[in-house]
Amino acid sequence: MKIKDVMSTPVVVVPPITPVRDVARHMDYSGVGCVVVSDGHGGVGGIVTDRDLAVRVLAQGGSADMPVGRVMTRDPIVVGPEDEVEAAFDVFRRHCFRRLPVADEEGVVGMLTIDDLLLQMQQLSADLLTPVVKEISEPQRQSD
Repeated sequence: MKIKDVMSTPVVVVPPITPVRDVARHMDYSGVGCVVVSDGHGGVGGIVTDRDLAVRVLAQGGSADMPVGRVMTRDPIVVGPEDEVEAAFDVFRRHCFRRLPVADEEGVVGMLTIDDLLLQMQQLSADLLTPVVKEISEPQRQSD
């Protein structure tokens, strides 16, 4: 299965000069826990999460006017939409984060989260189990 089949879209993308206050507002309005930071040339310069805002800004006494470029995680690991989901599982196993930007040669196209993968696994399990449950829950008829 390809990452493009599981990823979430659209992605909130902001320039590095965006004040963290505005980033938090974007997250709230869009219902997301992270945004991609890009310089406008299509690349992924960084990523910032709601946790980053709490730990790197609020806990440190930072200003809400601080540019997000100062608190973002620079050069995050990025996966491609045509990559296999197993590649993302491998990245999540090796690193301590829950989100991966998805980008192609044009720029950011989605976000893959552990939640996306868990929901997909749950759906696959349900698809496999539904016929089995139906089979065992129906009364067996004896042939004459």
